[in-house]
Amino acid sequence: MNIISRSAFALGIGLTMLPGCPLVDIEADVPEVCLSYPNLQISGVPAQSSIKQTFVFDDLSAVHDLTDKLDANLEFVRAEVRATSGIENFAFVQAVHVVVSSGDPDSPLPPLTMYDCDGDCAPADNRLEIPAALAQNAIEYLKSDSIVIDLDFQGQVPESSWTMDVDVCMKARAGYSFSP
Repeated sequence: MNIISRSAFALGIGLTMLPGCPLVDIEADVPEVCLSYPNLQISGVPAQSSIKQTFVFDDLSAVHDLTDKLDANLEFVRAEVRATSGIENFAFVQAVHVVVSSGDPDSPLPPLTMYDCDGDCAPADNRLEIPAALAQNAIEYLKSDSIVIDLDFQGQVPESSWTMDVDVCMKARAGYSFSP
């Protein structure tokens, strides 16, 4: 029995000395991470069939902790808008297109239509969830100091002013490896 213990101990020491073999390898799935933009004001307009609104997420410091320190993958999955005043619901919406781009004017990253519904938008009460148009890794966009969001609502847009909260959501997978 003493020989087995010494052998196991020697094997364990030997494995920790192998180059390139991680001693600790951890992966975790985070169901959803959202950037929230509260109280986005939409000015009243005469009867139109579309309205465009642009806003910027310019404090990405919490996300930078994830993108800088861990081996992470963030994928755009959905956007959600919630009416907070001025309108009761999003029944007027026929289509919504949400374009994400880097806030850095010198960035080589192209603007991407990340969230999209067209004829199949399904508002529920005061909220509208817009699914991701395509699976795209968000890391490179989130490494910049800011991201720009362009919203394009199509339908019979209300003539009165209204406000909404906007969430841009991603699913995350993060890993950490430690090698001696």
